[in-house]
Amino acid sequence: MYGETGSRERRPSAASSLARASRVVLRAVALGYFGLLAVGIAVLVLPVRRLLERQAGRESNGEFTAQRIIHIACRHYFRLVESLGLARIQWPNLELLQRRPLLIVANHPSLIDTPLLMCCIPQADFVVNAAWGESPFLRRTVAAAGYLRADRGAQVVSEAVRRLRDGRCVVIYPEGSRTPLEGMEPFRRGAAHIALEAGCDLLPLVIHVTPRTLMKGQPWSDVPDRIPEWRIEVGEPIHPANYLEGSERRPLAARKLTAIVEEYFAQRWSGGGS
Repeated sequence: MYGETGSRERRPSAASSLARASRVVLRAVALGYFGLLAVGIAVLVLPVRRLLERQAGRESNGEFTAQRIIHIACRHYFRLVESLGLARIQWPNLELLQRRPLLIVANHPSLIDTPLLMCCIPQADFVVNAAWGESPFLRRTVAAAGYLRADRGAQVVSEAVRRLRDGRCVVIYPEGSRTPLEGMEPFRRGAAHIALEAGCDLLPLVIHVTPRTLMKGQPWSDVPDRIPEWRIEVGEPIHPANYLEGSERRPLAARKLTAIVEEYFAQRWSGGGS
């Protein structure tokens, strides 16, 4: 059949339509399974773990225990995702993420970036948005793990600083939300203020996704024609002390440091491709 322009219309074949439908179904199953994992951790795994510890007469750090369990669950989840042909993942050199304290800044191109990073880091205090903290599937797990709520302003900075000084790992997305289709969101200064106050280096992680999928505003059912690949690029630490010339100049130092971090990502973020 020819259209009005005289060119042949391209219609998807029955085989390609069936393949796409199967990918949509598999993605629905995978996302639903993730929700069940989160609920199961909160209402079953963690309470049972606490009960067993009390009966054994010992107590562990509840947040660390929850984060470790989430780490194990996410590793299991992404093994499933890869086995279903829904994603290919190139993992970073994990040893670069093991030193403490550690302040990680990352871009956020897809819905599953946070679980992906949870696979890499057994202990990490994520700064999450309000949607995670209020989700009926995630809120109990978020609370049990002690993740920080990005919508709580200055409290987030002071609490992140305290945790870094205690030798923990904090992960923050300086864009504040998922990376748009074109370019990047302007970087917020929270990560820079945390680094300057804690005297802790920033470790940049650039998350590449090709082709782009699960973007902000994109329906979950909009699956790409080929298997998307996530690749995590671990950068060199950025030293905040290089931009601090006295406490009275900390706001200026935060602006400079934020600009440096933003430029770092702008030079390396490919936009994903198609």
